[in-house]
Amino acid sequence: MKKRLHVLIIAILISLQPFWLKASHIVGGEMIYECLGNDEYLITLKVYRDCFSGEAEYDDPTNVYIFDANSNIVATLPIPFPGSDTLPNNTGNPCLVVPPGICVEEAIFQYNVFLDPSPGGYTMVYQRCCRNNTIDNIVNPNNTGGSYIGYIPDPTLAECNSSPYFNNFPPPIICLAEALVFDHSATDPDGDSLVYALCDPYVGASPTNPYPNPPPPPPYGFVTFSAPYSSANPMGGSPSMAVDPQTGQLTVTPTAIGQFVVAVCVSEYRDGELLSEHKRDFQFNVA
Repeated sequence: MKKRLHVLIIAILISLQPFWLKASHIVGGEMIYECLGNDEYLITLKVYRDCFSGEAEYDDPTNVYIFDANSNIVATLPIPFPGSDTLPNNTGNPCLVVPPGICVEEAIFQYNVFLDPSPGGYTMVYQRCCRNNTIDNIVNPNNTGGSYIGYIPDPTLAECNSSPYFNNFPPPIICLAEALVFDHSATDPDGDSLVYALCDPYVGASPTNPYPNPPPPPPYGFVTFSAPYSSANPMGGSPSMAVDPQTGQLTVTPTAIGQFVVAVCVSEYRDGELLSEHKRDFQFNVA
């Protein structure tokens, strides 16, 4: 009887390994900014971390670098760690038993900085490695980091511009074979026109230099998706994932259990001119 019980316990643990063996790494992030007037900006970096195994703690301080259009670093923002909150594992489905080992923390780093108007604008950058080794839709995820950036446009296009920001954060866990309909819309403080799309997550940093200080100047490359996945089809499904370009509504009906990196972009336009693109990079767990 004891032998059978031991075999049963081992079988259960093996079946849970995709979640049980997760290491604590970057789950996603995004960077936004608000113009406060008189060339002052409030920079906000949101970093999402896998908090299950206790590795890869938040950086303290977390350095955000600001580059001008000529790739020169004009400011370094050493933002102290403000503490973090654990996001609820709310699937929206009372019938789903949440698998063990799924835990996502959010830390919100903020800093005020003065930036004189500059031709070509500014790019704000934070880079960190690495992602969970159990991610299913990209190549070599455990050696792949991320870049989280914000772009302040050329002052001839927009003076004192504020970036759009997403109104809600997606649920960390979604249900196999059940339709997800999620409001991924954004708000633009300046009333600019917004267009939504699925897009490619940025790469950044490496296992040998997981927290580059400073990072190389932009532009940055993108993650390499494993076939048959892509930025436009990041997790399969029937129907596959889609984002309404006008409303930001995200829909998908997953057909495979696993972990999937997804990026959603919102582009802001004023008088037909593209001002900036804001990208959110995050991870879905399908159970």
